[in-house]
Amino acid sequence: MKYSARPAVFIINSLEGGGAERVMVKLLTIMQSYFVAKSVPVHLILLDDLPESQVCPEYVNKIVLNTEGSLVSGYKQLKPVLADLNPEYCFSFLTRSNFLNVILAKRLKFKAIISERVNTTSHLSGGLKDSVSRLLVRLLYNKADSVVAVSEGVKADLIDNYAVSRDKISVLYNPYDIEQLQAQASESVQDLPAKPYIIGVGRLVKNKNFSLLLNAYAKANIAENLVILGVGDEEANLKAQAKELGIENKTQFLGFKANPYPYLSNAEYFVSTSNAEGFPNAIVEAMCLEKAVIATNCESGPAEIIAEQYPYRVTGASNEKNGILCELNNAEGVASALSSFSDETVRASYAAKSKSCAKQFSYNAFQEKVIAIIEKVCK
Repeated sequence: MKYSARPAVFIINSLEGGGAERVMVKLLTIMQSYFVAKSVPVHLILLDDLPESQVCPEYVNKIVLNTEGSLVSGYKQLKPVLADLNPEYCFSFLTRSNFLNVILAKRLKFKAIISERVNTTSHLSGGLKDSVSRLLVRLLYNKADSVVAVSEGVKADLIDNYAVSRDKISVLYNPYDIEQLQAQASESVQDLPAKPYIIGVGRLVKNKNFSLLLNAYAKANIAENLVILGVGDEEANLKAQAKELGIENKTQFLGFKANPYPYLSNAEYFVSTSNAEGFPNAIVEAMCLEKAVIATNCESGPAEIIAEQYPYRVTGASNEKNGILCELNNAEGVASALSSFSDETVRASYAAKSKSCAKQFSYNAFQEKVIAIIEKVCK
């Protein structure tokens, strides 16, 4: 295979504290040995000048623009930078970065690899701005040289609703450093809840549907307490709901934790009641820590991980290969899953299945897939 000395460029909106930003930094870290061996210069371009929660690896040259969330400003600022760098390809994460990558690839003669981190239809379900974004996805994504979906569900959404060609799309699950997660989980924390408890983790927003978890927990009336980690604009409503349901003394809202893993590791098991996911990081992280998992069958990711099937339908609650999958918005279904995990034997069996399932998300598996995507585009 012929390699030029042209650089590889990665583009993302910022390095704020979200999941996509964390995965971008992991990708660059995992791929360092490959780029060094090939003598390929690597640049990371951030579109927005915002506080950074993730640290860019030292071998990467970081370039920060200040587009303030504007597509037009992004085009004006990014074009001269890319013209100067003359990359072989640009690999972008998130919708705005993807749009700019595709638009500029044709003008500047580089390959565009774009990655969709969320279920586009669920994510862009709001007003006029989202309608425009959906139209641009339909117009631009199929013009990319390669489209990388974070799950089979995200892939299906792009094919079915945005006319992206099936042979352009590959699925790349997020990478997990299992040993590092276990090391972080063993760190001591001051406010560890009294055992036994079950745990839910995520932003306290409508899409994560912690309201369903509270309803199901109240119905199940199990012995364990409920711990919820996260912050968001639904926090006051959820606390009021817990009070109304008579479970406020058994429910603890512990806020955002930079290291959630000790809390997860000490829980009996993990529950996710989301309405939508791009790829449910928290489910896989729980599995890496050998926790049994209950999750709603939302788009997209849970069915692929828990039932190893997609698309997949369940009613109520269904015992699957790697955990229990519950129907969306079905409090009785989630409650029955919670009750079934009161049986220690069932829980232990699913904890062992979680441990086995987690291996497919290792760093090695991820690196091999990224190399295959890059080399297919650059052949």
